[in-house]
Amino acid sequence: MTETIKGVVLRETAIGDYDKIMTVLTADRGKLSVFARGAKRLKSPLFTATQIFSYSEMTIYRSANHYYLRSADLIENFYRMRDYLEGSALAGYIADVAADIAVENQDETELLRLVLNCFHAISMRKKPPMQIKGVFELRAATSAGFMPNLVACAGCGNSDLEIYYFDVNDGVFRCEECYRTEALIAEKLAQRQSEPDAIYQTTGQTIALISPSVFAAMRFSVYSQAQRIFSFELKDKQTLLDFSKVAENYLLCHLEKNYATLEFFHAINDVSANIK
Repeated sequence: MTETIKGVVLRETAIGDYDKIMTVLTADRGKLSVFARGAKRLKSPLFTATQIFSYSEMTIYRSANHYYLRSADLIENFYRMRDYLEGSALAGYIADVAADIAVENQDETELLRLVLNCFHAISMRKKPPMQIKGVFELRAATSAGFMPNLVACAGCGNSDLEIYYFDVNDGVFRCEECYRTEALIAEKLAQRQSEPDAIYQTTGQTIALISPSVFAAMRFSVYSQAQRIFSFELKDKQTLLDFSKVAENYLLCHLEKNYATLEFFHAINDVSANIK
């Protein structure tokens, strides 16, 4: 039995000289592993539509618990991402994260839309790569079930602050007064460890101090509609870097994983910054 799907190729693994297995992200079926016979041949009709980062319509069939590609038509290949190394490096990181958090046989409409929006933004150079990365990381964390609570201070409910103490582990923020109170309580509890029958659990908190501009960018990234996730400006370079860093720390903290593609992106970004 054959079926037609639309999906973006996130990963590919070579099998011999001409075949490969693709990790494909789809809206209705989630993540699928698809075997593409002969797709690496330059003259193969499957060659273009099965390239990494390509969004294609594919006809697949299942046999012995594996999916096989019968035909494919390219919808969009985001070829402009390959025009600059920073863009292709960021796309590789986005694809890796998406492949890790996507679930098989589950609706992944929002994640697919996020990946396609990011690829389009990178391809068209609509925003700085650091901003695209930060937006993706916060939305990806939300898609994976780690949506931060950026509505109000977890202690007093205030949201109009001069400085925000963001708890990376718990995904909440506090004002300075509530943070100091929380820290004092934790310190007093820690002193009880030597008392008989005392029960104490360390929180292992990682606190990021962020400015109102960074907080506003985080809040917009998490709560805006999918088609508007890049509709904000971060004109100050330090604000852009701070936003990117806190988003990165938040995602990696909850995925409990590092990515070689992310390290490569940072290496390319550092080189580009030095040249400029």
